[in-house]
Amino acid sequence: MKKTSLENAFNSYFHDKQLFKEFLEIDVNFEYEDIFYSKNTFSPSKQLKQFQQFLNLFIFDFMTVNTNVVFSYRKGVGSIDAVIPHKNSKYVYTTDIKSFFTHINIDNVKKLIIDSSDNYLILKDDIVKYIDRILSLVTYKNILPIGAPTSPKISNAYLFNFDNDIESYCKLNNIIFTRYSDDFIFSATNKECFIELETMVIKLLNTSQYRDFSINDKKTKVQKRDYNINILGLVITSQGHITVDKKSKDNLEVLFHFYLSDKSKFKEIFEKYYDSSIEKVSGKISHIQSIDKVYITKLKKKYGSYVVNSFIHRDITNE
Repeated sequence: MKKTSLENAFNSYFHDKQLFKEFLEIDVNFEYEDIFYSKNTFSPSKQLKQFQQFLNLFIFDFMTVNTNVVFSYRKGVGSIDAVIPHKNSKYVYTTDIKSFFTHINIDNVKKLIIDSSDNYLILKDDIVKYIDRILSLVTYKNILPIGAPTSPKISNAYLFNFDNDIESYCKLNNIIFTRYSDDFIFSATNKECFIELETMVIKLLNTSQYRDFSINDKKTKVQKRDYNINILGLVITSQGHITVDKKSKDNLEVLFHFYLSDKSKFKEIFEKYYDSSIEKVSGKISHIQSIDKVYITKLKKKYGSYVVNSFIHRDITNE
């Protein structure tokens, strides 16, 4: 892997459409818009987002992640891949970390970037030289901002040591472990093993590296396979079949029903659940199809292939 300077990489990536001088001088304080309905969530300006995507390509995409257990923010895998390993387990234990992104502060990010600098396409000397500039572009108000395209990559890598330690513990105790962002999923045939597991998770989070993290007790639960198990918006049925939640199915079927029977009511439902966006409906159907093709086949039998395909291919109008 041939390394290059940060400036050469920048010029190669942008082909004079952005200036390296602007990359070095842009004031991030004026480049974010607060998302009012979500705390610590910010929308970066177009230019800042482009700079962050450049940093992903040359730096953060090369950070080490435990790909055995982590299925968030990685190409080619998604939430269903985090759920599949648990579909035959009798008990599933789920929990998450409180305010995950925002408890990764600028000092945490700096150490992570420096410690992983041998992995990048950028020369190590340049990482050190420009570290303060890089930090200013990927943090905001001294924290990892939700909404920046660099934040997911950084957060994945930040938990690398935790993932490794928990994976080792789980292998020794016949527990299956996967992670999707800040959501931890464990499953086993014996419910009692989760008692010691919780103690281990808390112990690891109390280490110096993760001392700012804490488990979200309100989202911690144990589910039994005798009933449907809900994880990451997906459902494992008592027969071990993975599908989407009932609410998503119901909303979609109501939409199809009124599309065929009452266009006025259809408009109302279309706006209420999908903001009158055919892209959202198409995306929802495609998402379900990637998880549960059997259900999509049932939809086509019930409402007609033409109707379902029209929504998938965005060939309907709200009229």
